[in-house]
Amino acid sequence: LDEKIAEGERTIQQLLVDKKTLQTALANDSDQRNQMLTKEINSLQTALEFKSSEMKELRQKYQQVALRVEEIPVKELEITKLKHKVIELKQALDQKLTYEKKVILSLLVHQNEELKRQQLAIEEERESMQRNFDVMIYRYGNGEELEASPRPKPQLEFFSGKVQFRSRSSNSDRSQSNAREMDHSMDRDSLVRSTISMYASQVQLPENHADDVIYAPDEIITGNGDSRAAVFITVFSNSTSSGLYAIMISI
Repeated sequence: LDEKIAEGERTIQQLLVDKKTLQTALANDSDQRNQMLTKEINSLQTALEFKSSEMKELRQKYQQVALRVEEIPVKELEITKLKHKVIELKQALDQKLTYEKKVILSLLVHQNEELKRQQLAIEEERESMQRNFDVMIYRYGNGEELEASPRPKPQLEFFSGKVQFRSRSSNSDRSQSNAREMDHSMDRDSLVRSTISMYASQVQLPENHADDVIYAPDEIITGNGDSRAAVFITVFSNSTSSGLYAIMISI
């Protein structure tokens, strides 16, 4: 019996030791599980926060895209208006260019016609003056009497400058002693005065012309005592002017 009691006590002691071991193992196992669970919870919490931040960013992007989508119709309307405005401006520009071309063309045509009329008038006047001059030369060559103008020097009101006459053979002024004696001086003086009177009644010289020096051939420079006569007539047309110019010589 004592042995059984001793064996029972040893069994009880062993059971108590096993109990304590199991309790310790259970306690340790609970702590480890708790720690593992805590770590898992923390990890899940971190993942949740990360996902939450991603969702927040996605919401913001969605809102921005939604705003842009709402602005699309307004932008399309503005683009359509701008396209219509560009078309209208282009049409207006084309119309303006076409009108300006027509106006410029009509002005050029009018100016061309006016210049042609002026040219015809100039040619007619030149031919008329040439015919008159040829008639005068013909009459003078045949010895016909020419109507002489008064002896005093004719003054051309429109001719404010001075005309000098020099021989083509010399650039310096020649004295009266070097001039040739004119045969039939009275007839030649009458011819010169008549020529000057005719051209003075038909020709206007520019107001702003300079003093002219005419180099005449030696054959037409004459001297007769105190009087001196020289004639060198140039008739030309100027396409930019509306008349003929003739250079007259005073007696």
